[in-house]
Amino acid sequence: MSEQMSDLEQKMQQQVLRYEYVLEALSDIGDELCRVSSFDAQLKSLLHLLLGTLGVRKGGIFLFENYSKKVSLRCSWKLVHKTYDFELDQDEVKLLEDESAEITHRVKDFSHLKNCLQDFSEDNLDCISVLKVREKLIGFLVVGHKLKEVPLTDKEMSFLKTLSRNISVAINNFLLLSELREANVRLDEKIQEVSILYQASQMISSELQLQALLDMAMSAISEITDIERGSTWLYDEEHRSFNLMSHLGDATELPDSLALEDSDILQLAQERKESFEYEQGKTEQPAILKRLDEKVFGRSFVVVPILNQGEFLGLVHLCAAESANGFTNRDIRLIKVFAVQLGAAVKNAQLYEQAITDGMTKLYLHRYFKQRLLDEIKRAARFKRSLALIMVDIDHFKCLNDNYGHQTGDDVLRHVAAILRRAVRTHDLPVRYGGEEFALVLPETDMTGAVAVAERVRRSIENDYLEVAGVVHKISASFGVSVFPDCADDMDSLIKAADVALYWSKEHGRNQVTAAPSKISREADL
Repeated sequence: MSEQMSDLEQKMQQQVLRYEYVLEALSDIGDELCRVSSFDAQLKSLLHLLLGTLGVRKGGIFLFENYSKKVSLRCSWKLVHKTYDFELDQDEVKLLEDESAEITHRVKDFSHLKNCLQDFSEDNLDCISVLKVREKLIGFLVVGHKLKEVPLTDKEMSFLKTLSRNISVAINNFLLLSELREANVRLDEKIQEVSILYQASQMISSELQLQALLDMAMSAISEITDIERGSTWLYDEEHRSFNLMSHLGDATELPDSLALEDSDILQLAQERKESFEYEQGKTEQPAILKRLDEKVFGRSFVVVPILNQGEFLGLVHLCAAESANGFTNRDIRLIKVFAVQLGAAVKNAQLYEQAITDGMTKLYLHRYFKQRLLDEIKRAARFKRSLALIMVDIDHFKCLNDNYGHQTGDDVLRHVAAILRRAVRTHDLPVRYGGEEFALVLPETDMTGAVAVAERVRRSIENDYLEVAGVVHKISASFGVSVFPDCADDMDSLIKAADVALYWSKEHGRNQVTAAPSKISREADL
């Protein structure tokens, strides 16, 4: 009786030791999962821990990829193959997932993966476990014999089954965590993209000045992606040409306008009305760039159309920085989305510009001039800056009209307007004041600077000429300059001061610049 009790106690003690052994192994697996960060390193640690715990000489872990139905050997120890891949058909996957009775088998009794196991016959594998979590196939665990080719005992197989379940859970958790991390990375990228696009769109959404808008757009694109140079061209349907509006980088080779018929790239952009990349020698159409296209656009670039509700407004041309090694799909996607916003903004700016500019001279109208001049005076007063106003009047314009007709007069107005547009800065305001009179508003410009600008414009008009119907017309203009606050304290006084100076120029020989006297000198005269 005492011997039976002793045997029972010994068996119970062995059972307790076995459970302690299993718990220690599971604890070690948990420690490994917490300690090792990379997935492959985790698999290797799990496999070595398991093989060491069982006293097995070789083994491996195969993982199943559900999308491709592909099984790959991800981690092995002393197996005949270091890498190994095979595919499972859907029926076999379903059978393996539905078999819930047993997950650990002797290799010789396992009815699946015959071809795979045959390829590892040299390893004389002993057992295989199907790794799965809640009937979801994760992969397979194979182990060889113990030392001296001794197979695992039934208890060791039971232990292997317990460890396999925990390994399945560990692998599944890591895969889920990896998917979550990847999803978070993708989400962060999307948030960053939305943030970039939002900031870029905010830059252009409220801007109604077309030139300023397109300058902002080019700057915004440089924030979206790394570019070496770029340019923005708007399409002039009447003249079938593209006008250069803004650029980034070296623009010495860029013309002010390009005729549609002279450029294969422009024709391609207008016909396609969609983005395209071009790399000479790799892009089919056109196989060889025209010299003009190569000079303007380069040999490797992307073209993005500016569209508004299907209407082709122009295009953005971009060359990636050498360090960027071309544009990524993300770059192209962001630029295309931004171009949609840009198309709407450009159309709004064009409509606004049509409302505030003179159709013939393309200069700002008188009513807009009064509004902007008042705003600029308020700004100059607030920041204690100077503001210059130049009034311009074409000399003998009535004689031109009377002698050569109104068409010639209109040509002269357009010609002088073009000279004025070229002479001013982006933030200056060229205006058709009325009839043959023009005005220039120059923020942050004192009398010395304003007189220099007026003199430069006067010489440009004087040295130029206009040929109409075979007749060469020499033109000149008179100028009057006033400055806030030196010459006047308010808008009406500033205009009057410039007007008086202008008429002094006309009364004293024309084709000259006259500066209005300052308030101090006028008071001294009194």
